[in-house]
Amino acid sequence: MNAELHPWTDRARGMLLGAAVGDAMGWPYERRDRTRSLPPLSQVSGRFFAWQRMAGTRFRPIVEDIGPGEYSDDTQMLIAVARARLTAGDDWLTWLRRVELPFLLDYERGAGASVRRACRAWAKHEWAWGKRADDQEKYFSTGANGAAMRIAPHVVAHHGGFFGDLATDVIRDATTTHGHPRALLGALVHAYALWTSLRQPAPLAYGWLIEATLDGLKDWREPVWQGLDRNWLEAAEKAFPGGYEQGWEDAVHEVEGLLTSARSSLDSGALSAPSAFLEQHGLTRPKTRGSGTLCAVAAIYLAARSAASPERGIGVPARQEGADTDTLASMAASLLGAGLGQEWMGSFGRTVQDGPLLVTLAENLLEPISPTLSPPSREAAGEARSRFISELDKAETGTALLLPDRRQARVVAAGTLTSGNWTARRTQLVTTDGQNLFFIRGIQRVGIEGVHECPRTEAAPAVEHRSVRPPNQVRLQGAYLPVADIVRVTAALSALGLSAHRRGTDWVSYENLVIRQARAREDAPGAPDVQLRVALDDVQGAWERLRRLGFDGAVQREGGALWARIDPYLIVAVNNAEPPPRA
Repeated sequence: MNAELHPWTDRARGMLLGAAVGDAMGWPYERRDRTRSLPPLSQVSGRFFAWQRMAGTRFRPIVEDIGPGEYSDDTQMLIAVARARLTAGDDWLTWLRRVELPFLLDYERGAGASVRRACRAWAKHEWAWGKRADDQEKYFSTGANGAAMRIAPHVVAHHGGFFGDLATDVIRDATTTHGHPRALLGALVHAYALWTSLRQPAPLAYGWLIEATLDGLKDWREPVWQGLDRNWLEAAEKAFPGGYEQGWEDAVHEVEGLLTSARSSLDSGALSAPSAFLEQHGLTRPKTRGSGTLCAVAAIYLAARSAASPERGIGVPARQEGADTDTLASMAASLLGAGLGQEWMGSFGRTVQDGPLLVTLAENLLEPISPTLSPPSREAAGEARSRFISELDKAETGTALLLPDRRQARVVAAGTLTSGNWTARRTQLVTTDGQNLFFIRGIQRVGIEGVHECPRTEAAPAVEHRSVRPPNQVRLQGAYLPVADIVRVTAALSALGLSAHRRGTDWVSYENLVIRQARAREDAPGAPDVQLRVALDDVQGAWERLRRLGFDGAVQREGGALWARIDPYLIVAVNNAEPPPRA
């Protein structure tokens, strides 16, 4: 291959830009239960459109307006990986763990549970695979596509080198969030397909990418994970009864079978509809649609049959009912961009969010440059993030802020989102290099007369009390709450740091709240669940104490909050309180 004549720059731009275009096309259709205001396809052909999504959680629902061409966490993570490589050079992995992944928690738009869990672990300076057996079980059972979706920057950086060097970086990256062979192998297979597409001279023959990936089996099947650090290897071996190597070989055979099936489907030509292949292999089933290996092969299949009409080829995965539409479309479009460049994207490539930044990142990754910064210490990284969040919560439009990743940014919009009884603060920043970041914070419920209840990250505003009482001088003294097991309930509340004021034979009081032992469930037939809201500084510590008391299956975590059913009658919602001022 003539390196001077090969269009590396156009291919690299196409790879990163394509990933964002596919992401933005598929995101509105990813979770139809969390999407609103989708226009008919006949009205949006050939362009991006505005839509609404349910942000927050099912416990704290909030509606967010999404602008035309805005992308999800898929592209956010891809940019974070690119930034780590360009900022810290050979020490990119340390930068990714200490800076990018913890910061992602603050602005992510739809990241999966496994990614958020890993980001929280790195933010606490812990291994993503954890130390406890249950943490390791969750990590090593994570075989989703969250690793594969973000590895394109490594491919660009290794465009002229050996695949073995690329594979090493891909595995080091993937294991920051995922542990199952399906996730790691899916990332490797996608990397190999991108690397091959980037180097393939035009024109691209129908189905060539599937043949090329099968021919590269000996390269991408190599167990490069064996070169990871001892801590990871020991945890991996314990997580798989037959050993991690056996799990790896099983995944390799699975991918080989999928690629062979994809080749057979392409051999059928027009008789095989792409949607049928996706449905047949589980890409539309909730339990398997996010598989790393499945998505990697499906993206290869879609790209292999769409080289002649790439814009139409992306429309299939982007709107496939039941599929992980944003990730599948992103991975397929990045493959087409790597093989065809950026011209085919037309207006999509010109209007996707942060397109100029993606082009610049691709160009910079092609040429080795000296790192601009060294990774901060764990303590310094945590302090930078805390300082940023504190400043963000007070920032108004026009305020300049220093991000935890050391970039400068400016607030371009700040306002309140309102959805039914819920409100939140939404702040949009634009960085000096051209990235748009959206932060939704302080989700809280608005009660009667506008009183805000259960703040998530901000202190509740004071309620103005009237000095004049009604003529009959009636006032609310407190409330009684029946529970099925008062001993267990008081133990849980004690674990959360609440101290009882008084006790009786079958009751305990907490200021004006009295909890009493119910004689039978029939005391309140059909009684609704009651929720007690508690704000404290150390939610993580509370979670661990509840687990030690045996409330494992009754506790749900969501960011900086948790919900625990501590009694058949009672749920306790625990939120982060404002930390005390530092001395």
